Amino acid sequence: MAHDTGAVQSGYTLIQGILPGGAQVRMVDMDGTEVHRWTIEFFDLWTNPTHVSPVENLPKSDLHYHTQGFWPLPDGSIVVNVSDLGAVRLDHCSEPVWKLDRMTHHAVTRTPQGDFWLASHIPLEETPTDLLPRGVSADDLAQKLIGWGRHYNNSILKVSTEGEILSEFSVLQAVTDAGLEHALYSSLLEFMPDPTHLNDVELVNEALAEKIGDVRAGDLLVSLRSMDMLAILDQEDGRLKWHKQGPWVHQHDADVMSDGSIEIFNNRKKIVGPWVTGSQILSYDATTDTTNVLHPVAEEDRFHSDIMGAQQRLENGNLLITETLAGRAFEVDPAGKVVWDYRLPYDDETASLFEVVMRIPPDFFEKNSWTCKES
Repeated sequence: MAHDTGAVQSGYTLIQGILPGGAQVRMVDMDGTEVHRWTIEFFDLWTNPTHVSPVENLPKSDLHYHTQGFWPLPDGSIVVNVSDLGAVRLDHCSEPVWKLDRMTHHAVTRTPQGDFWLASHIPLEETPTDLLPRGVSADDLAQKLIGWGRHYNNSILKVSTEGEILSEFSVLQAVTDAGLEHALYSSLLEFMPDPTHLNDVELVNEALAEKIGDVRAGDLLVSLRSMDMLAILDQEDGRLKWHKQGPWVHQHDADVMSDGSIEIFNNRKKIVGPWVTGSQILSYDATTDTTNVLHPVAEEDRFHSDIMGAQQRLENGNLLITETLAGRAFEVDPAGKVVWDYRLPYDDETASLFEVVMRIPPDFFEKNSWTCKES
């Protein structure tokens, strides 16, 4: 691994993904040495998961699920989604504090009040028929969903720090009510069972709210991959207030910056032509409606993750980038120089899958010991 000690943002790095040893969140120091590990064992956590629909999407083994989105807490616990299968708060010994029997996925974002916004799904049997494509029944869609682990009616859940559901909004309903039929038409043609593919939920801050009319701090910025769309939903009723499609393509991880700009992991799709050589980190300004490429700075800096991917703006101005399918996390300075580069093979032939990588300050956790009792 690379490590420029004078240029990096110091701290611990949390790596969520499928790593040697299975689905987990692993904490490493700046030299890449493992400090702690939270393991996520679906079959131990849910012995009778009746909330998963269709039932054919229950994992067949420990190798058939992964985690998406997590949030660390100072007491050493984490809130984590088991993709499309449920959410759980685990203590530092990976024991459950609470579980949420909903098909949560992708995003976990904490509010200043201590609650969480999570991406989830509303089951097909609870989806109004006027949200279904013309001529397609819920049974038809259920059959199309088998094996994909994705569901038609994406939603956003507000969950208390104790794991209680406080509210829920249908993203599909918000898009439909806003009359965005052009976006629905394109995404239904591409892949009918997954018209929105909600993959991130972030909080609007005051700086972003000032750039867009009718938007308040605390509203919800969402990333809808299937529509190449960023949108803002009202925090109280889920109404869609603003949206922007492209120039990003199948994007992930839209982060609101302190100045109100939005930084985005632009996955891009190489199928459009040979000139698409990799992914990008973009910065978008809603006031000027302009987009700039933050990374790569030069052609030799290119990276790519066809799916997933994330970025984090660090306090020193550097960017920490998650190159998911390469099993790589790397930190670059504003000039594009790589100052920290961590890669982890899964085995002799395969890279690990890094879902999200997060840098935290050295004093983030209020723990003196990570020791757990042996069973």
